[in-house]
Amino acid sequence: MNRILMCACGIVVLFTACTDRGAPRNPKLVVVSYGGGSYQQSQIEAFERPFSSSHHVDVEPVVWGAEYGKLEEMVESGNVPWDVVEVTAAQFVRGRGSLFQPLTRTIPISSFDPIDKTSAPDHFGVPNVYWSTVLGYKKSAFLKEQPAGWRDFWDVKRFPGPRALYDNPRATLEFALLSSGVQPNRLYPLDVDRAFALLDNIRPYVRLWWTDGTQPVSAMLTGTVVMSPAWSGRLYASQQAGQEIGYTWNGAANELDYWIIPKGSKNVSLANDFIVFASDPDAMAKQATLTAYGPANKLAVLRVPGHIRLELPTDPQNWAVSFIIDSDWWSKNEVAVTERWLRWKSK
Repeated sequence: MNRILMCACGIVVLFTACTDRGAPRNPKLVVVSYGGGSYQQSQIEAFERPFSSSHHVDVEPVVWGAEYGKLEEMVESGNVPWDVVEVTAAQFVRGRGSLFQPLTRTIPISSFDPIDKTSAPDHFGVPNVYWSTVLGYKKSAFLKEQPAGWRDFWDVKRFPGPRALYDNPRATLEFALLSSGVQPNRLYPLDVDRAFALLDNIRPYVRLWWTDGTQPVSAMLTGTVVMSPAWSGRLYASQQAGQEIGYTWNGAANELDYWIIPKGSKNVSLANDFIVFASDPDAMAKQATLTAYGPANKLAVLRVPGHIRLELPTDPQNWAVSFIIDSDWWSKNEVAVTERWLRWKSK
C-alpha cells in the first residue's frame, strides 16, 4: 500500500510499503574468502556481484582465516551457515574425503594448468588462484642496500630494525630454513626442530605477529617495522605501498587455494553454480587483474593484461625463484606443528 509522509522541510514523500509477507525473496548464498581487504573485494567484483545479478541470488561475503578446526566443527555439529568456502591446498587434501560435498557440475579440467601436482580440479573442489607471500621492506630504511631474501631478514646487523612475521607456522618455518641456506627444492620434509631454533634467534626482533593481510603493509608504511613477509597482492593493490615498500620474489612462498562446498550447506545446487561461474576464464582474469594473483585456469592467464602478468606469482621469472607450499606434508603435519607453534608463542 502507499504511504505519505510529511518531512520537517514540508516535502511530501510518497513510497510503497510491501505488506505481502508471502512475496518470494532471492535465495542467499554465503561465500567465504580466505582473507579480506582488496583480495575479498576482487572476488566480490569478479565473481560474487556478477553471479548475484545473473542468477538473482543474494550473495553474502564472509572472511575467514583458514582455521581448519572451525570448519571441521561446523560440519561435525551439522550447523553449517556457509555454502562456498575458499580453502588452502593442504586443507583441501585433508578435507576432501570427510568435510566437503562432492561437486555435481562439470569443470573442463584441460583448461587448468598443471603448474604443480595439486592444481587439477576433482570432484571435491576446483582451484582458484596461486597467491604468494613475499619478503617486503620499507624502502627508506634501506637506501644503500636492499634486502634480497630471507637470509637478510634474519641478518639484524646488516639490516637493522624491527620485524613482523605472520602468526602462522605455514611458510614461516620454510622462511626460517631458507634463511640458513636450505635450498627450496630441499625444504621438505621440513626440519621442524631446526626451523624453531632459527625462529628463536629472530624472535626478539619481531614487533608484530600479524593475522590480517593489511597489517604488515600498514606496519611497514608507518615505520613500525622495516621488514615483513606480506601477501604480494596486497602490495600490488596499494598504490602507496607500491611507492614506499619494496619486495623480492626470492624465496617467496606460493600456495594454491580451492573452492569447496562444505557438507551441510543448505544451498548445494547454487553453490555448484557459483563454483562453475567463478571458474570461467573471463571471471578469473578479472580477479587476477584486480589483485595480481595467478589464476589456476591457463585460459584466464592469457586474458590478463601483459604488464600485470609480470606481477603474478605464476610468471615464469617469479615462479623460478619461489617455492610451492607442499600441501601433502602440511596436510599430515599441520595439527602437530600448529600446536607446537602455539606453545612456542606462549613462552
